[in-house]
Amino acid sequence: MSAFLPDTTLLGAVYFRMNSDVKYAKMHFIRFKNCIVSNISLWKYCEFHSDHCINLVFMKDFEKLPLVGFSVCSGIEIIREKLHPSNTVAFKSWDSPEMPLWAKNRVGADDYLRILIRFEKKRMGVRFRLNSLPPSCCVYFDYLPNHPVEELYLALTSYEMFNEEGTPLIAILNPFEMFTWTAQKKKKAVDNEEQETFNPLVEIEASTSDKVATPMCTFCLERPIDMLLMPCNHAVCCKNCKDNYISYERKRNKAKNMSMEVVCPICRKKIEGVAQIWFPKIYRCLLCTNDCDTMSAVAGGENGCGCVIGCYEKARKLCDDGGSCPHCHKQLIDVLQIFIQDDRD
Repeated sequence: MSAFLPDTTLLGAVYFRMNSDVKYAKMHFIRFKNCIVSNISLWKYCEFHSDHCINLVFMKDFEKLPLVGFSVCSGIEIIREKLHPSNTVAFKSWDSPEMPLWAKNRVGADDYLRILIRFEKKRMGVRFRLNSLPPSCCVYFDYLPNHPVEELYLALTSYEMFNEEGTPLIAILNPFEMFTWTAQKKKKAVDNEEQETFNPLVEIEASTSDKVATPMCTFCLERPIDMLLMPCNHAVCCKNCKDNYISYERKRNKAKNMSMEVVCPICRKKIEGVAQIWFPKIYRCLLCTNDCDTMSAVAGGENGCGCVIGCYEKARKLCDDGGSCPHCHKQLIDVLQIFIQDDRD
C-alpha cells in the first residue's frame, strides 16, 4: 500500500441522496490518498438501517477488488490525532486461502459487492458476496482488548477508487438506495431491450442453474425465501430470519420508547401480517408455455395455498376464471402480486 496523504474530502453514496438529515442514514468518509475511512460507526449505521450489510457498487471496471478493512478510529480522529491509517486499520487480503475464486478476478461497472457483518462478543464475522455469486466463508476480525464494538469504522483501499479529478468510482448504498438502484437497473435493461451475447453452452448451463435455485433469504443467504410481508407483499427472507428481525426491531423500539410497530426492511411500510409461501422446485412460471421465469403471483386469500405460481397477470385471469393452483391443484381463492427481493438479478 502506498503512503497516505491526508485529504479532507468527504465521500458518500454517489447514485442517490436521501431526503434525510439523520446522522447515521449514510456513510461518510475521509480520503487518505488511495484509502478511505468512515466517520460513521459501523455498528450505529447497521443498527439505524436494521441491516448488517454494506453495499458497494462499482461505477467502472476494476482490475482488482478494493481491500476491505475496519478501523478502530474514525477518519476525522485519524486526522485530529495525527495518526497513520495503516496503524488503525486491519485489512484482509483477497489472496488468502479462505477467499473464493471470484475474489481474484476483475470486476466490471455495475457489479456490486455485499459485505455481510455479524457482531460477536470478541470478534466480528464478515462474509463477502459479489453479485449473485456464492458468498465467501466467514472471515473474522478480532476486537482490540476493551475496545467497544460501537467504535469500529469501515475502510477501503484501492488505487482505482478515484479518477484523475478525485471523483469516487465506488458508490456505497444503504439498503433503500440499493433496492432503488437494483430496480432502476432492471427497468433500464427492459427499456433498452439489452441482449447480452453468451456462449450457447454457458447460456444453457446458467439458465438451468437459475431455474433450479429457489430465491435465497437476503438476510442469512442460507435458507430459501418462504415468508411474505404484508400488506406491501415483499418476499425477502426465511421464517427464522423473519422471527429474528421482528424480535430485534421490537426490542430496539422498546429500548428507545418508540412504537412497537415493525416496518418492512425494503419499503419501510408497517408490517401488519406475514404469510408463508412456497416456490416450485423448478424456478419458472407455471402458467406460461415458453421459457418464462417471472414469479410475481402467489395463491393467497383466506385458506389460500400460498404457492408462488408465476406471472401475476395470467394468475389473476386464471383466478377470475375459477381455475385451480397449477402447483397443488387447490381452488384459487385470490391472487396477490408479490415482489421478490433476492440476488438472482
